[in-house]
Amino acid sequence: MAKSGNKCGICERKARRLCPILEKMICSSCCGSKRGTEISCSRECEYYPFSIKGYDLWLKIDEILAQKIMSYVIPHYGREKFEKVLESMIYQDEPTEHTKETAAGAAIYYLLFVKKDHRNQTLALQWKNQGWQGLTNDERMMLNCRIDNSYATIIEIQKILDYQAMECIDLLDPKQEKFILFDRSIVKSISRFTQLITWINHYPHFSRMANNAIEVPDMICTEFMNTLREAFKKDSLKRRQLTIKQYLSENFGSFCRLNFELTREKTKAMVGRMDIHQCKAMYTLKGKVEEVKAVLDKYPEFSVRDRNPEEKDSPGACYYQWLRRGESKKLEAKMLPAFRHKDENLWVGTVGNIILYPDNLIIETFSKQKYVFAKKMIKKYFKELVVLKNEAVIDMAKQHAETIGKRKRESATEKSNSIPPEIERKLMRDFYKNRYEKFLDEDIPALDGMTPRQAAKKPAMKIQLINLMKLHIKGIEKQNRDKNLGLNIDWLLNALGLTELI
Repeated sequence: MAKSGNKCGICERKARRLCPILEKMICSSCCGSKRGTEISCSRECEYYPFSIKGYDLWLKIDEILAQKIMSYVIPHYGREKFEKVLESMIYQDEPTEHTKETAAGAAIYYLLFVKKDHRNQTLALQWKNQGWQGLTNDERMMLNCRIDNSYATIIEIQKILDYQAMECIDLLDPKQEKFILFDRSIVKSISRFTQLITWINHYPHFSRMANNAIEVPDMICTEFMNTLREAFKKDSLKRRQLTIKQYLSENFGSFCRLNFELTREKTKAMVGRMDIHQCKAMYTLKGKVEEVKAVLDKYPEFSVRDRNPEEKDSPGACYYQWLRRGESKKLEAKMLPAFRHKDENLWVGTVGNIILYPDNLIIETFSKQKYVFAKKMIKKYFKELVVLKNEAVIDMAKQHAETIGKRKRESATEKSNSIPPEIERKLMRDFYKNRYEKFLDEDIPALDGMTPRQAAKKPAMKIQLINLMKLHIKGIEKQNRDKNLGLNIDWLLNALGLTELI
């Protein structure tokens, strides 16, 4: 027989652990059947699935419960009805596995928690009234947490707390306090202030996404949110009890599709307006090749470089990079402040590439602006030594815009980076250091033409300034994650009085 000190304080069977709430031993059976319901468990208890320490147990229970939910929902509605709802949740013409999983999760949640029958009851409520048949105590508690608050919404990541936790806000419920979201896979790849469409479930000590999340890109966020709110406002005139989260849940697929299509069209428009042109000009040498080479070696903007792998290896050819130094620095006067540089030893922008052959001089740039400038400077530097023979200008942006939205059948082979990673990191760190040292006193269109320093002194501009800096923080965190740069602009946020973003 077990010693009395090892007996369960409830059923007197053999027990192996102490319950911190009951302050007596408890067996696994009593713990599993009563925790969270008959026993008010501690948030520190590792055997309580809804505690911080019990999260791994929660994941195992959720995996089993997901199968039980599928087995309950689909037979109730029938496969044909489920497939029809699933189809309405698909938001891409050629859905990926991720899209299909997201749609399936949304369809199940809609049919279980949102759709109501002729008695104005959800299927989840019917199941609850039947005593959650077929479910364990933990599974019943999990569904009890979901039954009243399982709706689609849009969240914003505020802080990354650790390897599994994020602090978030609900953008469709401003009155709701910040909550802690658990998701180990997302933490690895997310940046602060990212906005996501998803279904959220709130539990006693943490929250979880019910299915995959879909990012709302910054460039369409305002337009997307305005469209959602206007559509909800119109529909709510007919249904007075309707909430915006219910509306989004009912139309989850439509708004995910809107997000996808707005992104695609905005990207096409942006790319179409970009000056991305492959420009090449061939000049015939009228002077001696030595005279042309002497000019290239004389001016600081022309720097000898290695031949690129895609360039043909021709005997006697010399390869140069055309940098924005010397007189070529004048090009920056017409460029955005972010692309200008003060210290030439930190980060030097380029004009293009040059190849000198025994009989020809080739220049190549990747924008019309640079190409027009380069042709002007060639004439100034080389005078009668070279004569333009032919040229070609290809609108790469237009070509790319025409392919956006079409699924790629084969992934493009990524070009190898010829710059050693440690040198690339140093160059990029120097670039960002130079960039943000100037940033405080730049005129920013998003701040109504004010500088960040000026906007920080005007209370009416604070929201615009915060939104601007959120974009910068997201970009920096992505660079840190992808390139391991270790960038930090907390000093800048302090200078602007935006300590809430640190």
